[in-house]
Amino acid sequence: MLLTVALMVTSGSLKAQNATPDKMLATIEAMPRQAAKSEMSRWLDATAQTGSKQYKTLIASLEEMLSEPTWDYHNEELFALAMEHAANGSCLTENERMRPKAMLEVVRKNKPGCIANDIDYETHDGSHHKLSDISTPYTLIYFNDPECLSCAKVKERLDTCATLKDMVNDSILTVLGIYPLDNVEEWKLDPMPTYIINGWDWEQKVDGEQSYDLMTMPMFYLLDHEKRVILKNEASLNRTLKALSKLKGIEDGDIETKLDAVWKK
Repeated sequence: MLLTVALMVTSGSLKAQNATPDKMLATIEAMPRQAAKSEMSRWLDATAQTGSKQYKTLIASLEEMLSEPTWDYHNEELFALAMEHAANGSCLTENERMRPKAMLEVVRKNKPGCIANDIDYETHDGSHHKLSDISTPYTLIYFNDPECLSCAKVKERLDTCATLKDMVNDSILTVLGIYPLDNVEEWKLDPMPTYIINGWDWEQKVDGEQSYDLMTMPMFYLLDHEKRVILKNEASLNRTLKALSKLKGIEDGDIETKLDAVWKK
């Protein structure tokens, strides 16, 4: 059950009283990116002042809503902000800060704006390649599993996705499929649309070393030309395509411009 938070933020851009976390998040996520992050910090500060009980309940609600890739509220930057705030929460005990501190280890892997962990992958012809060697302005990593029903459904859509095909043909985008598990024989029998590189994480670092946080599959990560993360843990192909449409024409832009562009879903 979501907590009702009684607070008044007097920053001028957000005023809410007796607002539930989902309504507050909807308001915050509708703001420009930097303003949203500032309001998120003020909301957390205000709730912390009401006492540990309300604050703990709010943090639990935010963790659920912001970290779950299939939720509309999913937002990696706000999730990181909430966990950082809780990890240093003055109204929490040291034991209570242990979970958000542990979550920060996950949050900080491949977080938006940072360079993604490299992936050494093998293709069906047995050759080995690196994610870092891809030279197109954007790279879309499609983590998938041949034994995953949802992956099969998404792959059907990818097979006829004119948007991605056109971007690949125009050398704007590389779509890299990565199978991160160890059933290599199943992977070898699983074809990909021809415009997608079909790769296998032969070193098993994604799964074994958890170099990427994959809460579910399929999962998309969108990177720029320097392999900095623009989208992390995106489960929706529709939201991924919408983000790509917003990035058209700013291939050479700085990472903050790109993050600002894809902020609103």
